[in-house]
Amino acid sequence: MSSPLEISVVVSTYQRPGHLKRCLQSLAAQQGVDGKYEVIVVDDGSQDETAEMVARFARAAAFPVKFATHPHEGFQLARCRNAGIRIATAPYILFTDGDCIFPANHLRRHLDARRPGIARAGDCIKLDQAASERIDESSIRSGAFAKRVSFKQRLKLRRLHAKLLAYQMLHRDNRVKLTGWNMGVWREDLERVNGFDERFRGWGCEDDDLARRLRRSGVRVATALGYTHGYHLWHRVHSTTPQQWSAGPNVAYFQRPAVLARCLEGIRSRSLQHVSTRVTGGPSHAELSRQLAHSLRESTTGVEVEILLWSDGPANFTSDRGACRVLVATPEAVLPEAVQRAGHAVLRAELQQGPAAVIQGLHDLLRGIEPLAAPSRLAA
Repeated sequence: MSSPLEISVVVSTYQRPGHLKRCLQSLAAQQGVDGKYEVIVVDDGSQDETAEMVARFARAAAFPVKFATHPHEGFQLARCRNAGIRIATAPYILFTDGDCIFPANHLRRHLDARRPGIARAGDCIKLDQAASERIDESSIRSGAFAKRVSFKQRLKLRRLHAKLLAYQMLHRDNRVKLTGWNMGVWREDLERVNGFDERFRGWGCEDDDLARRLRRSGVRVATALGYTHGYHLWHRVHSTTPQQWSAGPNVAYFQRPAVLARCLEGIRSRSLQHVSTRVTGGPSHAELSRQLAHSLRESTTGVEVEILLWSDGPANFTSDRGACRVLVATPEAVLPEAVQRAGHAVLRAELQQGPAAVIQGLHDLLRGIEPLAAPSRLAA
């Protein structure tokens, strides 16, 4: 009787079958994990020989290899990774890209690094064009490709590891960057935040967003560099990649003030009716509070969004850090700075119009739809 799988490797790819083949060859060369892993290739709609190459590889592989694809409608990395999560059967999931290769103990070392409530942030050494072109199946099987990395590159990675350990000792875990070319996350933690947010379309920010939501749900992000690292094969920079991070197409959405730990468009599609809320406010808004509680899914535990209806009387947020805190006020209301700091976002709405105005504003706010209503600050 075969033992249950321990790790699912989700490989995202698009239009690079040569790179993907070497990535898969490095996964086939893994040692110490026989019968413990599966590989899931998720393709972003390639129109080349990618599907045929994966099928040939799967027929010869000594471990399960699955393949999924969808029509190419622009860069949809979050969609790819969510598809991989849905297909995966192991309790621990390692994400990577089809342009990365790994040493033979990579999966074993990621399994050794597993800890409850911790997502592991790995990294890769970037190989130059000449080194990448020399790597073939033979050098992958023997591990010789790793010996071609310069001392300077290895030293740079060691310094990064030391810096990340210092951040962790100083409890500055938000400085540990989760990057999709090498990261391990428990399935239950991914399900808690509903996976990757598929509103991220085009280049960038989906990994940063996942890390932020994992942290808000109580998951720590810790470095995996003390255990293992990968190698990134050179390729030309895609035409959609901006020269500066701030120019990326997803930056505005990433910087939205109201962020749910459990995103709306992830592994499963959710609406506001699925979001657990708590409505608080002074006596002057008692009826509006009651109407909103009736229209939304109100909860006293596991609150995802706390809505504070502002009036001139004393009031403040009561939920824990995991909730998205939205301060709702009329357009002309003057808000105390301390109350604004306690929330993640301010929603200006005509409260006399009843719950419909608040619900529509909240809907737009959570989806990052412009115009955002007077955001107070970026969510932590």
